[in-house]
Amino acid sequence: MGKNVNLTETVNIYKGEKKSDFESGCFSQTRENELICRILNTVAAKTPLGEHLMVVNSYEDTFYHAGVRLADIFEIPPDIVGLIAKDSDYNNFNFAKSVFIDTETTGLAGGSGTYAFLIGAGYFEGKKFKLIQYFMRDYNEEPAVLHSLKELLKEFESVVSFNGKAYDIPILSTRFLINRMGNPVEKPFHLDLLTSARRLYKERMASVSLASLECNLFSLERKGDIPSYEIPSIYFRFLRDKNPYPLKPIFYHNRMDILSLVALTVKIAGALKNPLCSDSCSEQDFYCLGRIYEDMEIFEESIKCYLKALEMPGVSEKAHFRLSLLYKRLGRWNEAQELWLKMAENNVHAEFALVELAKVYEHRTKDYTKAEQVTRRALELAYKKKGLLGYSQEQEIYELKKRLARILSKQGKPQKQLNFFNTVK
Repeated sequence: MGKNVNLTETVNIYKGEKKSDFESGCFSQTRENELICRILNTVAAKTPLGEHLMVVNSYEDTFYHAGVRLADIFEIPPDIVGLIAKDSDYNNFNFAKSVFIDTETTGLAGGSGTYAFLIGAGYFEGKKFKLIQYFMRDYNEEPAVLHSLKELLKEFESVVSFNGKAYDIPILSTRFLINRMGNPVEKPFHLDLLTSARRLYKERMASVSLASLECNLFSLERKGDIPSYEIPSIYFRFLRDKNPYPLKPIFYHNRMDILSLVALTVKIAGALKNPLCSDSCSEQDFYCLGRIYEDMEIFEESIKCYLKALEMPGVSEKAHFRLSLLYKRLGRWNEAQELWLKMAENNVHAEFALVELAKVYEHRTKDYTKAEQVTRRALELAYKKKGLLGYSQEQEIYELKKRLARILSKQGKPQKQLNFFNTVK
């Protein structure tokens, strides 16, 4: 999606200054640092633990990214944040006290030897969004970078990330601990949008990477970006030749990731706030929304979403299955029975539906004739499945035979009626 940076390209930095000048080390340390700051648009930040570079960007409350106004995040009701996290404790989540974090590191696998050489942290000041990127020119600047980040984190009670629970936050925690600076990145709330996006969009998208979400949800294609897997090697090259030019796409990549975190939060919230009318929802999303609402025990909204998903290709069978079980869970037997009849007729999880009907007829309505009929149909399907698919259905067939034997017994019918099938196990 992004362009590759050619590290061997001779780049005119200023008039008469080329990449080869960096490699030859002809610049003084002062001149080198001046050029790095100019090219990357950074400023030097002095801390008690040394100096590092940083970039500060501020976005007005009217700023849009990927078609989303960043300040709209404050229109998200508290209970919707709980749905995004699938945790009612997050109903107390406050975006005004949240920091959006993304890191660029020296390795993609993580571990104690992985450094976060560029740390992006975005947050709201009122309704303006401020984005700071902390950069270390070499490993000896890590304590200074972490000190600045630690001071910033004191102001916040929540973290928002994308795969941060598995990657960014563990790496930062490790770096803080190695530098004996505590663990300021651990906060009471951590909203990881990868988990939220996977729950909501997994039926629609084969990949829920941030790049895939940007493309599918926002029709956004980055210009001048760089693939994540190239980032470590570019930084290592910088450590050797101090040429900052190839780092520019990395700063852009990091900045875009954080802006997209805000936009994605607003987008997911829109789908959860008003799913049947939201332009954030595609056909398959309704099934996923139904699952989210069901898990949070918001049953009426779950039913609405499942009903919408019944006619949607790709998720229709799953929606029939989940909705029927939800009706059963809620004791809405008439609706459940009607749906199971429809499923059996249309061969949608037919064997499951027939067994559920058998339970209703046997135990609730005491209609043993119908119970026998649907159980026999379920047995026939089980035998066909065994023959067609070639895998064992023995336990399933055994349970169906037991059910049929019990139903026949209740009708006073002799057990020889079972001779139509194989011998009971």
